[in-house]
Amino acid sequence: MARPKGQGKKTKDLIAEKAKVIFEQKGYVGTSMEDIRKYSQISKGSIYYHFKNKEELFLYTVEKTSENWRTRWEDHANNIESATEKLYLLAKYYASDMQNALSYTVPEYMATQNIDTVMKNKIFELIKPEFEVFYQILAEGIQHNEFESRQSPENLAYILYSTLTGLSITQFIGYNDEQFFALYQSAIDIFLKGIVTESD
Repeated sequence: MARPKGQGKKTKDLIAEKAKVIFEQKGYVGTSMEDIRKYSQISKGSIYYHFKNKEELFLYTVEKTSENWRTRWEDHANNIESATEKLYLLAKYYASDMQNALSYTVPEYMATQNIDTVMKNKIFELIKPEFEVFYQILAEGIQHNEFESRQSPENLAYILYSTLTGLSITQFIGYNDEQFFALYQSAIDIFLKGIVTESD
């Protein structure tokens, strides 16, 4: 019997939604397809119909989460004109996002893989929706003479993306929420203004 139109996509997204909860609770390595089946109450056959293995399901879950992040971001960013203001808003988004349990599973997943060409492509696909936001803001700022740099927007985007994602480590050294969010704002200050005293 044929599935109703759109029903397959709904089931696939429901599986990913339920899987996200388990990945957040148990991590990538600690989660099994059986864990997801039990929690979702969706048959094993249906899960494997949509996803051939745990890795494929995990990558789809992260992809959907990134898409939702991008949609939320654009809803807010569309109301802001200057690239500088967008960077500070982006820092707030990242500080909030890095407290999301799913964020910790991506490095864990990457640690289980051999870093070959295929894996590099997978990793880039995971970060691409977010990276494009960084690139667009910086390219816009340079185009409108709001920013001046000898570096390309792409290089600047990689630098800032790495900085904001890397700051998540501060959660483990005793910083409270206020300090944690302040660090992200300071990262934008330093990125834009530097730390070298200007000579006369």
